[in-house]
Amino acid sequence: MCVRHLYNNFRSSHSGLALKHLMWPAARATTVPWWEAEMENMKQEDGEAWKWLSQRPAKNWSRYHFNTRFKCDLLLNNLCESFNSAIIDARDQSILTCLERIRVLVMLRMANRGAACPKWKHPVGPRIFKIIEKNKLDASTCIPRLAGLQTYQVTHMYGGEFVVDLKARTCSCRRWDLCGIPCGHAISAIFQGDESPIDYVDECYKPATYMKSYEPMIHPIPSMDQCAKSGHPPIHPPNVRAQPGRPKKSRAK
Repeated sequence: MCVRHLYNNFRSSHSGLALKHLMWPAARATTVPWWEAEMENMKQEDGEAWKWLSQRPAKNWSRYHFNTRFKCDLLLNNLCESFNSAIIDARDQSILTCLERIRVLVMLRMANRGAACPKWKHPVGPRIFKIIEKNKLDASTCIPRLAGLQTYQVTHMYGGEFVVDLKARTCSCRRWDLCGIPCGHAISAIFQGDESPIDYVDECYKPATYMKSYEPMIHPIPSMDQCAKSGHPPIHPPNVRAQPGRPKKSRAK
């Protein structure tokens, strides 16, 4: 579920800034105890709001239940929103025109992404590099202690103990497990071993995997006036009776 849309439904009957600041931390919680603590805080604040949210399966909207195999911790459906925004002009066209514009959009995207990858300044993409740089700041507040076999106990200066296993590429906070990008606790342990955090980023963010995703080409298609005639009679559009009133341009919410 998109948590932003879930919250819009939630606030229709349970409004207030306090409940909003309790729901979003519950969605961002990456471990079961953290999620349970946030839900308990909501229960104490508003029992009805807690009951409403408890009826929605947490595996669909909270990070603590996400599968670590997919390396994705997104809580919003921004990908769908971006696609809808890109095809606004095409949606009102006929089916063939709409599909043709989508084909050109995807063709350009595949080609531009494939051409941009060799120009990366780092062994990972620019956005992933920014996330690593941000996590490095959090690593400065962590104190790693080697336990052996590339396993560390990391103490956060503001409270909390975490177990980092560099060999298994896991952290007990589960942030590294979920997205494949070392968290601040893991980076502090990586620095302790005099290594680079980029070496511990999941392979899905590396240029080789990226190029595999954008390697296929969407082939260009000539216009219809260059197509060979099939000999079959042309297909005409169905007879449509104009509806009364001004035609709607915007979608109904």
